[in-house]
Amino acid sequence: MEMQKVKYPIGLKMVMIVAVLVVLVLGFSTAMVVYMVSRDSEAKAKDTNLTLNEVTAQTVENWMVNMQNNSLGFFNDSLLSQNKKSADSMFEDFCYRNPDIWFIQAPEFGMKVSPHAEVYKADAKKAFKSWMNIHTWAEEKARKGDVSVLNLTSVMEQPSVCIFFPYEVNGKNDCAVVGFRVTKLVELMTNSRMNTSVIMDSEGQLLISADIENAENEGYVQAAAKAVQNAKIDNAQVIESDASDTKWEIAYKKLAGGIYAVTCVSEESVLQTIRHTAYRIVLISMAILFLAILLIRHFSKTLTRPILELAGAAQKIEKGDFSLDITPKTQDEIGLLTKNFVAMSNGLGNFMKFTNKTLVEQSMKGSLGLGGERREATIFFSDIRSFTAMSEKLTPNEVVEFLNEYMTKMVSCVVKTHGTVDKYIGDAVMAVWGCPDSAGSPAADAWNAVVGALMMRTELYKLNQKREKEGKSKIQIGCGINTGSVVAGQIGSDVRMEYTVIGDAVNLASRTESLNKPFQTDILITENTYKLIGKKLIVEEMPSVHVKGKEDAIRMYAVVNIKGVKGVTTLAEVRKLMGFHDIDKSQVNTDEEEKKYKIGE
Repeated sequence: MEMQKVKYPIGLKMVMIVAVLVVLVLGFSTAMVVYMVSRDSEAKAKDTNLTLNEVTAQTVENWMVNMQNNSLGFFNDSLLSQNKKSADSMFEDFCYRNPDIWFIQAPEFGMKVSPHAEVYKADAKKAFKSWMNIHTWAEEKARKGDVSVLNLTSVMEQPSVCIFFPYEVNGKNDCAVVGFRVTKLVELMTNSRMNTSVIMDSEGQLLISADIENAENEGYVQAAAKAVQNAKIDNAQVIESDASDTKWEIAYKKLAGGIYAVTCVSEESVLQTIRHTAYRIVLISMAILFLAILLIRHFSKTLTRPILELAGAAQKIEKGDFSLDITPKTQDEIGLLTKNFVAMSNGLGNFMKFTNKTLVEQSMKGSLGLGGERREATIFFSDIRSFTAMSEKLTPNEVVEFLNEYMTKMVSCVVKTHGTVDKYIGDAVMAVWGCPDSAGSPAADAWNAVVGALMMRTELYKLNQKREKEGKSKIQIGCGINTGSVVAGQIGSDVRMEYTVIGDAVNLASRTESLNKPFQTDILITENTYKLIGKKLIVEEMPSVHVKGKEDAIRMYAVVNIKGVKGVTTLAEVRKLMGFHDIDKSQVNTDEEEKKYKIGE
């Protein structure tokens, strides 16, 4: 087949796009390298920040615990003392071994102030007692089992803290207090260009800092305070901003007494050098990218718009809608594809009228397998009574017009109940439920088939009313339904094949349909179908039938209605509605020409 030439080949467009992309790759690759290095540096900074915070937290916690334990040791030793002089001597020794202690207080002996405190501040004991009177709430918390750590710097004008902790006296909870300076802890606080560590209370107030007098307005203090105030867990690393919107990596850990060890590092300090380099590269890359976007945008429209239209058209075809409203807009391969796609859709639309829609859709999706398979299905046959005599009175065009109107209504009932029209045999219709699609179970397929037949009864009643108004005769049909095992598959020759079902169940459905004439019924189901869904139906049992090849008689049931549904409730009412006459079932005889069945006793 000769290839059709196009005015603007896609290959030419692609060469132009690739040429632009090559330029982009250089800048993009460089930017990616800088980005990855930046991320790596940032990750390392976070790890370092978290590690420093763990070390700071552990050091401070050990210091606090050590002070509490030393104080408790002194309390216990002093309780064993026999006289006040011995206790005072023990306290002096205790202060000598713990030079950072300012004072201690316990219920048994009140407040004891270290000689060191008296050296640094006159009337230190009075100042401590005055301070304690302001913080009686901390004593109450300690009696309830909570530890509190408060800032004592304002009293001694040196970095100091005071710990209130539970203390048991004679089996009752009370409070013990120890105040001490934290100069050595301050020396441990990191305050470098990268990382800074501080100790804060739960309100974000500084307790310990390398430069507590000048640190209050520092950005890292503001960010750390926000992290502590918003803390939802005891140990985390978050990003917070200070008043100038500088972002800080904040690692914090909650310690005993509701205080926090916090370590901060600004993102700017971590990535400052790398970001300056990245900034220059990004500017160059963005300029190139901007030009490339203009070019790609111009060319992509000629590709993406028609392709998207074709994709939308393909979705419409997948749903069974072959009426496409797309037209070729370019003179390249895409335009040629669009033109051929529309032609294909029109062909498929016409083809769908001559074959089964369900089968075509499954074949298009690739879900219709080759060969045969055994399935449990419900087979339906319907036939117009005395159609031959009626058609002899009509012209060929009138016959076709009548059949088209009739078949449209009947087939609509099949489709609505998820059945598949197998074939048309003159005025007869053969349909199947359960092949190739199933509703999920043989019972569900059988139910859909009977519902479809009852819908046909309704549609036929409406059609007869219309025909009566037009002065035309009524139509009567017979429907036979049977459920059983069939072989389903594509049957035919190499030249033409069709999907159908064959088997004894199909033959029985056909014979069941022909029994409607002697029984004067419109819908008959076999006992196979009745066993699956009979409890949902109003039926009247007919005489059983002996079919060739079957030893036992097959029971037949005339369908009256669905239980609980408004309408006819007896077979006599159905006959009156559809124009059949009553019969004596015991006197019924079958067509002797068929001789395929006989009525059982």
